[in-house]
Amino acid sequence: MRNTSDTSRGKGREWARLGSDATLSVIFPAYNEEDNIRHTVESARQVLPKLAKTWEIILVNDGSKDATTPICDELAAQYSEVRAIHHAENKGYGAALKSGILEASNDFIFFTDSDGQFDLQELEQLIQWSSHYDVVVGYRAKRQDPPHRLINALGWKMLVRMVLGVKVRDIDCAFKLFHRSVFDRVQIRSVGAMVNTEILAQAMRFDMRIYEVPVSHFPRRHGKSSGANIRVIIKAFRELIRLWRELRNVTHEQPGLYTVERRSPDPGQFRMVERSDSVSTCGPAVACRVNEPASRSGSNGRCFIY
Repeated sequence: MRNTSDTSRGKGREWARLGSDATLSVIFPAYNEEDNIRHTVESARQVLPKLAKTWEIILVNDGSKDATTPICDELAAQYSEVRAIHHAENKGYGAALKSGILEASNDFIFFTDSDGQFDLQELEQLIQWSSHYDVVVGYRAKRQDPPHRLINALGWKMLVRMVLGVKVRDIDCAFKLFHRSVFDRVQIRSVGAMVNTEILAQAMRFDMRIYEVPVSHFPRRHGKSSGANIRVIIKAFRELIRLWRELRNVTHEQPGLYTVERRSPDPGQFRMVERSDSVSTCGPAVACRVNEPASRSGSNGRCFIY
């Protein structure tokens, strides 16, 4: 695993755009982001055409209780490149990310938060290194969070290093780019905040190449983060213990997320998709039902996960 320095930002400029045949999926998990999600999507639509010839935006609304749900649907109806997935109830950050990855159809998968605390133009820096590394992760050069969250983050990083040996500078930074093939090997079992740790810990077990890039971080403009919620913290500690146990049994023969979800669908999940055609594009892990006609011709429609 390597880190960039300030002088390395200019290297690899010839890789700033994905290859002509490469495609990009961008995932925005969202929970109660009614004041942020539209601006985030509009910003992404300005940036992504400069970085990839073919791209898509996947909004994962994780059981929001505000107006995030209708706003996501409006964006999906307005833009053909945008899809909206809805959890009927709040399942957690890891579950939202997993739903987005299962819906991603492109060669590269990028995810970030939908709260507008990152500059999406800096995705270019990650893409510069994507031809040489399996995973390219950002770290917040100057984290713009309250003092108590900074202290919590430092303690958590030290704990993860001691327990799992994952020596990533900013493990929970929500600015990561993956080759799709990573999830042919890596599983996602965490439903909460441990998902970043779980993915990178497995990637290191499989000797995947990881590169770290400094990125900007801005204060949250609207809404309130749920990361410091006591229930979220307790869940993260439980998942850390579980992950420590599971990693001891990880072998190079482990089937990845895509393989397992296609082979062993969860009967407890159900998706409803509305489309203008008769072809379902639901993820492989669930049964689908197609309702016609869709509300807008050509729309990617709505997708519900129960």
